[in-house]
Amino acid sequence: MEERKFGLGAIVCIFNRDFSKILLLKRNEEKRNRNKADWGNVGGKVELGEKLIDACLREVKEEIGVTLNSKKLKLIEIKENPYISEVFHAIHFVYAAILNEKEKIILNEESDDYKWFDLSSLPDKMLDSKEEIIKLSVLAKKELSK
Repeated sequence: MEERKFGLGAIVCIFNRDFSKILLLKRNEEKRNRNKADWGNVGGKVELGEKLIDACLREVKEEIGVTLNSKKLKLIEIKENPYISEVFHAIHFVYAAILNEKEKIILNEESDDYKWFDLSSLPDKMLDSKEEIIKLSVLAKKELSK
């Protein structure tokens, strides 16, 4: 069996101003097949020596072409996934940000499409459950409304 690996992930949940919608990315075919899900939040691995906030800013810039202000990002949850796969143990730091729905989105090769989903009509094949996304929206609203 392959040696198990450990890593840190930075995830950014991007909401509209009134927290009624979330921006989700439709991942490319390879990622959809690997993850058994179509839609997910912006995010990825934290590089060795990289601060969490910098990983968030980098992933947002790489995946949707948007430059966020670090002061507008808030940590809302830490999730441990000891068996995210048979060979990988991950800790995900989940951040939230607000973005104008009219902001221009430029996808990289990791995603085929994006959409602002109303929280009452989330898609079925997501990396996170609908209940998890709703919970994250409540945490985000609380943190970002301070």
